[in-house]
Amino acid sequence: MSLTKSDPIVERLDPPARRYTSLFKSFAVRLCVAVTLGLLLLAAGEVYAFRRHLLLDPEIIAPAVQKDLAEHGTPAEREYWKEYAQSNEVTYHPWVLWRTSPYPGKLLSIDQNGVRRTLHTQCDDKTFTIWMYGDSVMWGAGGPDAATIPSYVAQDYEKAGKPVCIVNLAEHGWSNTQEMISLIEQLKHAARKPDIVLFYDGGTEAFAAYQSGQADVHSNEKSFKTFLDNWRLSQKAGFFYLRQTNTYHFLESIAARRSKQRSKDQAPGAGLDIGTLSQEVVENYIQNMDLIETLAQHYGFRAIFAWYPSLPVGHKEMTPYEQKVLATNYKKFPNVGLMYQAVYKRGREINRPDFYYLGDFLDNQKSTLFVDISHLRPEGNQIVADKLYEILTAKNPEHATGSMTANASDQRPQLRRAAAQ
Repeated sequence: MSLTKSDPIVERLDPPARRYTSLFKSFAVRLCVAVTLGLLLLAAGEVYAFRRHLLLDPEIIAPAVQKDLAEHGTPAEREYWKEYAQSNEVTYHPWVLWRTSPYPGKLLSIDQNGVRRTLHTQCDDKTFTIWMYGDSVMWGAGGPDAATIPSYVAQDYEKAGKPVCIVNLAEHGWSNTQEMISLIEQLKHAARKPDIVLFYDGGTEAFAAYQSGQADVHSNEKSFKTFLDNWRLSQKAGFFYLRQTNTYHFLESIAARRSKQRSKDQAPGAGLDIGTLSQEVVENYIQNMDLIETLAQHYGFRAIFAWYPSLPVGHKEMTPYEQKVLATNYKKFPNVGLMYQAVYKRGREINRPDFYYLGDFLDNQKSTLFVDISHLRPEGNQIVADKLYEILTAKNPEHATGSMTANASDQRPQLRRAAAQ
């Protein structure tokens, strides 16, 4: 009687090692299939989360601008906004945290130092030099290089036959304290010191306070704080890297939206003591002015401060487009208009010869000048630039360097008395 391998008796007689090997091979095959399917599902989830996360990111170009471009935009305007979206990247810079990354566009150009191009200007060691600071309004979000406030001011000088070197040192989202720090660094390292330094502010001072609930902070302060608080964890062994996946970011954004829907009290601006906070914002600005005036006396330049127009302040007759822009911002940022109005009201009370309140400067204009809540179209930049040119070229002796500090110490008590009333 002969036995074959298929006979059950033979199977029972097989050594245990052979049976275990067979089981292991079967398990290994199933494991490989499961892992492969799992990886494919994870990859599909990452791709989906990536695409969805892109859609959930804040729009680089505001919806109102996109719609207006689609309906009325010229090819040049569409090309500018295309370059604007492409250049919307920042890199780390010491002390001031960020600057726009270099971008060699045709209509929008940023150099290796993060400084935007200014036209109609010539810079050497002899030409009258003006440094201009501010946030994205001075930087020129809303128009090409030729239509920024610095370029228009330089053009006014050119038309008057006055050679000038204007450097646009403004940056998206910068507060005045960042501008002051940048000024210190520039003064330490620049071979040609400025004759005038112009600060064009207001909006970021109000919005950063609204966003964080405190004065004298930079934009997105909480995001920077969260990142740095978690930085050490990211350097340790573990699974912290999972927080960098698209899936995690996607789920986090969903959770944030759900949380915001459940509790409106967590929205920016909720529960703020706008009266006290606006007072602190303006007091901080005056302190910065005092410090900058000290630098002006030491380095021999004239410091000028101006607050720009914004839709929530003043009494401009708004066009339908501007009304829509303001309504959209108020819906997205509840109470932001109240913060702007409170800060600007106190800012208007600043009584110094080196300070110019332009919050209501566009009140007599009827056409659409605003791109967003504070950014201006080229036509608006031209109107403001002409006014700033008048200020910069004024021969009023009380604007001479060093004469503005006499009443500076009186500003904070006056503001406190006004707040008490």
